[in-house]
Amino acid sequence: MHRLNFKALVLVTCLFLLQLFATGAKADHGNEEPVRSLRVAMFHAPPIMEVNPDGSYSGFMVELLNELAKLEHWELEWVRLYWPEVIPAALNNQIDLIPFISYSEERAEYLDYNDIGILTGWGQVFVHRSEETPKNILGLSGKTIAIIKNEIYGEKLAGLCNLFIIECNFKEVSTYEEAFELLESRKVSAFVTSNLVSYGYSNEFVKRTPIAFEPRKVLFATAKNTNDSLLKTIDHYTKLWRYDKESPYFALKNKYLSEIEQDQSIPPWVIYVLLAVLGLLLMLALISILLRQQVKIKTQHIEEQSDKIRQIINLVPHMIFATNAKGKLILANRYAAKFFGIDRAGKKHHDKEDILEKAQKAANLFDDEELLLRRDAHALQKEIETYNVDNEKFILNVSKVPFITRYSRTPSVVTVGVDITESKAYENQIKHMAQHDLLTGLPNKLLLNDRLEQSLVLTKSYGHNGAVLFIDLDYFKNINDSLGHAIGDELLKEVARRIKSQVRDSDTVARHSGDEFIVHLNHLSGHPSKAESFAKNIAEVINFAIAQEYEFEGNKLFTTASIGIVIYPTSAKTVESIIKRAETAMYYAESMGRNRYAVFTRAMEKAVVRRHVLECELHKALQESRFILRFQPQIADDDYKCIGAEALLRWSHPTEGIVSPTEFIPIAEQNHLIVPIGEWVLKQVCHQIKYWLETYGYSPFITVNLSAVQIRSSNLVEYIEKLLEQTKIPPHLLELEITETVLLHEGRASIEVLNQLKKLGLKLSIDDFGTGYSSLNYLKRLPLDKLKIDRSFVKDIPGDTDSETIINTIINMSHDMGLEVIAEGVETKEQLNYLLAEQCCLFQGFYFDPPLSLKQIETKYFDNLHHSVLYDSKVVSLKEYSKKSKKR
Repeated sequence: MHRLNFKALVLVTCLFLLQLFATGAKADHGNEEPVRSLRVAMFHAPPIMEVNPDGSYSGFMVELLNELAKLEHWELEWVRLYWPEVIPAALNNQIDLIPFISYSEERAEYLDYNDIGILTGWGQVFVHRSEETPKNILGLSGKTIAIIKNEIYGEKLAGLCNLFIIECNFKEVSTYEEAFELLESRKVSAFVTSNLVSYGYSNEFVKRTPIAFEPRKVLFATAKNTNDSLLKTIDHYTKLWRYDKESPYFALKNKYLSEIEQDQSIPPWVIYVLLAVLGLLLMLALISILLRQQVKIKTQHIEEQSDKIRQIINLVPHMIFATNAKGKLILANRYAAKFFGIDRAGKKHHDKEDILEKAQKAANLFDDEELLLRRDAHALQKEIETYNVDNEKFILNVSKVPFITRYSRTPSVVTVGVDITESKAYENQIKHMAQHDLLTGLPNKLLLNDRLEQSLVLTKSYGHNGAVLFIDLDYFKNINDSLGHAIGDELLKEVARRIKSQVRDSDTVARHSGDEFIVHLNHLSGHPSKAESFAKNIAEVINFAIAQEYEFEGNKLFTTASIGIVIYPTSAKTVESIIKRAETAMYYAESMGRNRYAVFTRAMEKAVVRRHVLECELHKALQESRFILRFQPQIADDDYKCIGAEALLRWSHPTEGIVSPTEFIPIAEQNHLIVPIGEWVLKQVCHQIKYWLETYGYSPFITVNLSAVQIRSSNLVEYIEKLLEQTKIPPHLLELEITETVLLHEGRASIEVLNQLKKLGLKLSIDDFGTGYSSLNYLKRLPLDKLKIDRSFVKDIPGDTDSETIINTIINMSHDMGLEVIAEGVETKEQLNYLLAEQCCLFQGFYFDPPLSLKQIETKYFDNLHHSVLYDSKVVSLKEYSKKSKKR
């Protein structure tokens, strides 16, 4: 009853405020605003937006916008589209507003968004009800997954599969109905989309999995710089209605977004079909094994025959035979007799016709003999290609001379055939080696450049375009280092074969160097956009082919590729610039997460140059000790005492000032500089703890972040163990943070390293918890002490029900598992009060402190301040520290 009275009071208050607002608006304007026509994208995504069988429209967003239209005097024109058509329609000024869209940095380059999310959605993975439910993203390995074209969740899942080195095969569709039909018919193994859309489909053959990821706000969007006032109006009503339980927003949310779960047993006929399919697969596997054995036998037989042929060539290098004017073979050596298939011990003379009956393709050995039988004839020499009685091909350097004996006036012709088959083969091989790669047999840089030069000339003459794809295998070095170069070479040969199978015969596939390949697509459309579209399609099929499973010596391998595309002569007009810009686009594709392609743009060159400059300067910064540490306190709810601090690395650049770690840390990880940098951080932290203990008698713990590269480093545990021995600090005062995605990516190896670190007495925590995809069972296997709630959830509380639910779940789970839990990104009093009410006792954020220098943290939190700090692992006075800092 009390709750109903409260709702009634809220409703009356809202009505009074709305009436007051309306009265004020009339007083200010004097009359109603004119009706405004808005073209709104309409695509079938129930229950948010539904296209009914009779052609009418309904759904949560449709009715919500209709409510807004009544208040703002809008006249809505719903434009029926499929999702892949929506964003292009907005950019082409065919619609004014896109409802139900997620934010991404890429889209923000050409779209404007409203600020306040009307709903919160996340990626949800579905499988067929008869399939075993995967517990986390690793269970999707080898699966074919349906995604909606241009939908953000499909793109994000592809990025995650690439991050965890999981083979995920994606099938793009245009509508949600098509995706669910493919899943129902078992043409795909899984389907990923927004959890909000999935509420509108009830299907007995489809079930949800616990794999949920990428929480995102549902927003409205317009084309860039076209309708900012419209988005502000939507934000005004969103802010007004989201916390008013009597508003249209709550009524429509209850109407359309009440999730109904149905669980039905699998029909018996499905089991029978599965058993039949299994039997068929077993039978096909048996047939495949038998066929492979037959192929192996045939292959061995061919190789044995080839060995015999080579032995014959080496033992009998040339032939000698003679014929007279009547066509009789009057002389033949062993080589010739064998070549023609005649028995020298039999008939004394053989007719030319007898020989050609057996060796029909050897007729060219007898050419020009009638001319040589003339009295004025001269010797003749030429190179011919011929075949022996066994139909074996030979290249002979043939010399023919007329010959008359003193005892006979009948002329004869003597033929000497020197076998140059082997030398010709060597000549061709040398020519081939000069232009081809020895390992893969593909054209090399020399031949590729020659063909590119020819293609550039043709593009100018005929007005068509060409394209170059620069392909680099992702993480190939890891395969070489772990399995050896022999397996690496086999992988390169198979990759070369797969790439070549995806292009036209007229195209060129070349090996550039190491694990880099180049595909030259010539004679494409005269329209650059059509040429680019063709090149993109080729890049997609090549990426798919490369990503399929490999097996060498019992090792099952997976690899992916990053591909850079350049269209010439539109984007490059010389061979050198074509290759360079294709490589630039490839580096850009790598920086965007690998296992993808990117088409060259001018902006990429600046980004690559910037990355290269920072990489060079990063080496110098390490040598000159240009790194500094800042410490952000971690506060306990017990009188808000500082019990610890997180060490945050900063790069003090001599000209640019402080370089963001988000910019230089990925570079350091890629070139493995993160290992010595990480060792420097650990050393500084351990000596700082030692200094505080010796100076003040106590020290808070300090948290240090570890990267995946450090975890893979063979001497990480040994290095930390030596530091602890040198400084004699209590191990529990050093805490190591590992991100949730690093744990999943490194798998079993990371667990082993963490167990070794735990045995040293260190504290371990997971950073950014809640943004990854770990299952509870996986977390239980880890030797953890603490979970850190990611700031992306903290910033939306209180008020955001989804973030509140996630935070409540993390806190309860931490308590159940006996783990500490800390919330980062606490910036307001309201956030702190909410977390305290939810039994969260540790906090980190700007509400308490930003990252502080050593002097600042000692001044604020230590009782007796001694004017000294730690500089390069040495305790120095503040005055000396100031002088050294200025010199830097």
